[in-house]
Amino acid sequence: MIDIMGIDFINRVAKTSFILSLIQFPFTAVYWSFQNASGIFIGCLWGAANILLIKYIITGLLTPKPSSSKRKMLILGFIKFPLLYGIGFLLLEIGYFSAISLLIGFTIIFLVALLKALGIYLIDNKIINTELPNRYNRSSIK
Repeated sequence: MIDIMGIDFINRVAKTSFILSLIQFPFTAVYWSFQNASGIFIGCLWGAANILLIKYIITGLLTPKPSSSKRKMLILGFIKFPLLYGIGFLLLEIGYFSAISLLIGFTIIFLVALLKALGIYLIDNKIINTELPNRYNRSSIK
């Protein structure tokens, strides 16, 4: 099995999701609405924060020094569960953002993870060739 779920993979997925949410913002604001564009952006930020907090909690639980990480795990657990989910509830409750826009934003991170994993799989199994043809090789250019 391919090791695609490394720490760096999760960081890249969160970063790419954030960039994708920034790219979508002006287009969605013009063609749908500013509120929905904002909802997608906020939902994506919420999803990225969620996945990063999960990463920090899991890596903290797997560290060899559990005594120093207990306080950190409690703080991260408090941030993730009551605070992050409370913010998600408030985002839905205030009614400014539509639930569908928040859901679209929240699922962007899963779409990015799927596409990145698929790209890694296709490149590693030589289904997609990443080498330049010989005609573009620097040594063949005169």
